[in-house]
Parts: sequence; structure tokens; C-alpha cells
Amino acid sequence: MNPDDQTKPNPERLDRGELRARKHDRATFRALPRTPIVLVLDGVFGNYNQGALFRLADAFMLEHLHFCGAPIMPGHRRFTKAARGTLPWVPYSAEEEVTEVVKRYASAGYQIVAVEQCEGSVSALDAPLRGPLCLVLGGELAGVSDEVLALADLTVELPSMGMANSLNVAMTAGMLVFSAYQALNQVKP
Repeated sequence: MNPDDQTKPNPERLDRGELRARKHDRATFRALPRTPIVLVLDGVFGNYNQGALFRLADAFMLEHLHFCGAPIMPGHRRFTKAARGTLPWVPYSAEEEVTEVVKRYASAGYQIVAVEQCEGSVSALDAPLRGPLCLVLGGELAGVSDEVLALADLTVELPSMGMANSLNVAMTAGMLVFSAYQALNQVKP
């Protein structure tokens, strides 16, 4: 038999019932411990981005989402489509003052990590992340405010090798949350 002719197993896609069976019931889910990561969003507009951030926070069971300096519209079609039913399961707040939120987490011992392209920022791939963690992301045009940058323990950025200077905020948040989740869940010696 030719090794190139070996057949690979054909994985079968799980249906919705099988996926649902992997999950906790709703009452148990609410009591589960959450990942010690909060996202603070400094002027992040856009219904799609905001909805996608809810979906991300649900997937990784983040502690909290804070929407500062930008209204959220959960009833908007693009928000609803991106969030995919996660709104009731994600702890969040809106209309807060960003520096007050960040100061509150700093005084509670969270590592404050601003995500911004600036002098002194380090690649998110090499960032020494520790928990509990407060990730601050800014709007795509204005970025993280100067007041918050001054409060940060660390400023990180994602490398961008293409012609665009950066990724959109939801995509950036997804990569950073995944990286932070891995860093916080590594087995310590």
C-alpha cells in the first residue's frame, strides 16, 4: 500500500444538541469561577466590535467588560448578530469613566496592560502577563487615552507586518485574550 493512499478519518461535525450537551446548565454556569481578566474599552465604538467583544468575553468567561466613553446599543442588528446571545451571560457595565475604572483595578492588584502602539510598547508575543489582568483597549482612531497610558504597568502591541498599521479592536482583543489566557493557565513550577 502506498503511504500517500492512506485515508484520513473523516471527522463528523457536531450538531447543536451535541455542542449544547458539552455545556453546563444555566444555573451551574452562573456559579462557575470566571477567568481573572477584565477588558476595559476606552472609547470603543461600533456595534459589531462591541458585540464581538461580548462573544469573546463569554468564550473565555472573562470577569467583566467595561465600556467607557462610548454608548452600547445591544438592540442594534449588528451588535445582536456579533454577540450571538451572549449578552445575558457576560458581566458588563457601560458609561463609566475610564481612568476611575483602571484606578480601581490597579488598587485591587490587577496588572494594568494598555494595548497601544507607542514608544516603549512591547510585542504582545513577549509580554510578561500575570493575573489578575486588566487589558485596556482604545477606539480604532483615538486609541487608549494618555491618562490611561500613564496608569499602565505595561503597554503592548501586536506586530503588523502588512500595509495596515493595525488590526481592528475586536480581533486585537481576541488575540490578546487568548495569549493572556494561555499565560495565566500555564502550570507554574
